[in-house]
Formats: sequence, structure tokens, C-alpha cells
Amino acid sequence: MKATLRAVLATSLLLAPAAFATKVPIPIEGATLNVSVQVQTEALIMENGAPNGTDASYDVFVRRTRLLANGDISQNFSYLLQIDNANFGKFGNFGGRAIVQDAWIGWAPTGITGGNVLYIDAGLLLIPISHHLLESTTNFITADVHTDEFRFPANPFQGLRDTGIQLRGWWLDKKIGFRGGVYEGYAPIATAGTASTTTPPSVCVPPGTAPPAPPAVAAPTCITPKRYPQFAGFVNFDIIGSEEGGWLYGAYKWGKDPIVSVGVSGIYQADAVKNSLGNPANLRIASADVYINFPQTEAAELVIEATGYLNGNGSGSSSTGKGFFVDAGYRFEFVAPYASFSYFDTDDCSGLTLTAGQRTTCNTAVDVGNSRNFKAGLNFFFNKNLNHLNLEFQSNHGVSSFGAQSITATNAGYVPRGITNSLRVSAQKSFLAHWNVLF
Repeated sequence: MKATLRAVLATSLLLAPAAFATKVPIPIEGATLNVSVQVQTEALIMENGAPNGTDASYDVFVRRTRLLANGDISQNFSYLLQIDNANFGKFGNFGGRAIVQDAWIGWAPTGITGGNVLYIDAGLLLIPISHHLLESTTNFITADVHTDEFRFPANPFQGLRDTGIQLRGWWLDKKIGFRGGVYEGYAPIATAGTASTTTPPSVCVPPGTAPPAPPAVAAPTCITPKRYPQFAGFVNFDIIGSEEGGWLYGAYKWGKDPIVSVGVSGIYQADAVKNSLGNPANLRIASADVYINFPQTEAAELVIEATGYLNGNGSGSSSTGKGFFVDAGYRFEFVAPYASFSYFDTDDCSGLTLTAGQRTTCNTAVDVGNSRNFKAGLNFFFNKNLNHLNLEFQSNHGVSSFGAQSITATNAGYVPRGITNSLRVSAQKSFLAHWNVLF
């Protein structure tokens, strides 16, 4: 294991290119074009991650490979297009997966600069889940994003994006930031066994209505039978200082002035999911967060971020419960030690009126939804957030994006023997080397 870690560090040091930004001149008066490339290489060692469930697994892959083009058109329009090829080579899977991850046009009727700006965005947008999920992937306290503390059941949203129309901007001289609107959300296509995928073809009908005329049959797993849209919004209150004025937030600032902000968000879609008994349920997620950046000088800063989630996705669901995380990092010059704890606790079945069989189904569902995850590491900055290396130790108990329990037949072709998401299985340790370069 020690030899492997030394090899990972040596490889990481050889991969340290310079980071810079590229502005491309274009023959359109008042228009700008910026082109960026982001590459994040990861080396991941997971305890008990081999198929036998006792040996470690070793992976080197490209977590993110992104091509970004963005700019402005006059003083009233902005645009962004981003292509991503996520997790390329993870678990030895080199299948094509590049997608259009972001694609939107924003119109600011009163201008794109100043202390009060209102954008109307349309296209493929980031879902405003929380402050943390609106941060740049180049600038977290930890190596990667937190996704275990909130739940989209059978998540159909690639990269946590969705098509929609939203309002975005900042008010009161950048003391309030906001974004929110109406989005496509869950749709019948997100579930298997509907429409043309069944023989004979099935029909998505609302619960309690008459079945379709033969030979068609009612789709047993159909969601959103009335095609209600999804509504989501986020508001950020900058109590001390300000972090508004851009598309994304970030953890480290390299500034001189302290920043304290609190944010709240909410997401709702009717009849969007199914509970453990197969009945329609509404999607509901709410969050509250606090962000603190306390610089001593430009050479040192303390960063603390905490977010809590309420997840209501139907009774007896492993995606219904309460979650939170707390991150803390302290940067001194080019290095930042950090620690993180995240938690999710599913609502149990004790308050529900169920038959014996239904209670067994419910208990089985909620047993595999809990999380207790700890991370600690060092972040080495070579060019601020444009070029940095995370070395991170992780203890993963229950549901986790890391650890042997994150290995599935779908993403790796096997499941480590004896490893599940249940808290009755011991915590699984892992080590991550994460190199981010943006140029």
C-alpha cells in the first residue's frame, strides 16, 4: 500500500502543467469568446473493492474532461456551452460518455454588470439545489462534490443539470444572490417498463383512472402521469462582504475581506417519484446553508461550509430523510489541510400503517439509505484553484460516492462480495489523489 501511494504521488507531480485562460478574438463587435479546458485526473484506492470483497481495488481515471466556451454578446447577453466526459476509464470502462453538460443563453435587460443584475436564462441549467451544488468543481474544500446528503431517487439528471427557464442575478449591491425557475424535471421516460419498451405498448395513466383500452396496458412504474414540471429556487444572503457577481461560487477566495453568507433553497415536483410500495409521491428537497471565509491575509484563510437538507420523496423511501455535511479548511500559502463529515438518516417506517409484508418491504428499503462519511486531506495549490492537488483519506459508512459500496454491476461489472450500503456492514476506507487543472 505504501509503495502504491508513493507511485501515485510521483505520477501526480509529473502531471503538473501550467494553467492559464484563453480569450479568442472574434469578428463580432461587442462579443467575447473564452475557451477553457478542465482535466481532473484521479487515482483511487478502495479497501475491499476487488470482486472477492477482501482485496483492495486500484483505479486511475479521468474524473472530468471538460471543454468550455463562454462569453458575452453586447452588454445584455451572456452564453455558455460546456462538454464533459465524466469518469472516463473508471473501473476500466472507456465507453463513450461525452455529453453536453451546460448550454444556456442569458438575457440581462438592464445590463450584465453592476450591483443589481437580473438574468433570464434558458437552456440546460444547473439545478439550484444548494450553495454547495452551485460551486465550481475546481474550488471545493474537499476533493470533490458532496452528493450523499440529498437524494434524487433514481437520479435522471446528468451532472445535476436540467432543461428549463430561470431568473438569476443579484440585488442590493450584491448583497442578495438568487436563481430559480421552472424545469423539465422527472418525466415518464425516466422509468423503465413504459411506452414502447413493453409488449404490448403500455400507457402512462394517473392512479385511480380507468385502464387503457386493450391491448394496451397501464405502465406499472409510470411517474409524472400528468407531466407536472419541476420548480426550484435558491436565495443567498451575504451578511458580511459579498460573493455574488458570477455564474458559480467557490470555497477559497485568496482575498483580504471576510465573507459570511447564508442560503436557502427548495425543489418541488408533483407525482415525480414512487415510494417503496410503488405509490406516486411528490419530490421535495429543501436546504439551508452557511458559508464563512475568514482571511488573515491574502496568504491565509479559514473556510467553513455547512449545509443541511430535508428530503421528502415519499414514505418508506431510502431517499426520504435528513442529511447534512460540515467542511472546514485552512489555507496557509499553498497548502490547505481540511476535514469533512457528512450524514444522511432515512425516515423509518414506525409511523406508517402497513401490513406485515409492506412493513418488511419498507424496512428493507430504508435500511440501505443511510450515510456516515468522514474525509480528511491536504490541498496543494500550485496556481490557486486553477492547478491544485488533493490527497484525501476517506471513511465511508453506508451510502457513499466512494468506498467499495460505490461499486455496482452497472458502473463496474461486479459488486464486491459482502459489501452493501447497510450500516450493519463496517465502514470502507479509501484514498484519493485528485489533480485538477483548468487552462
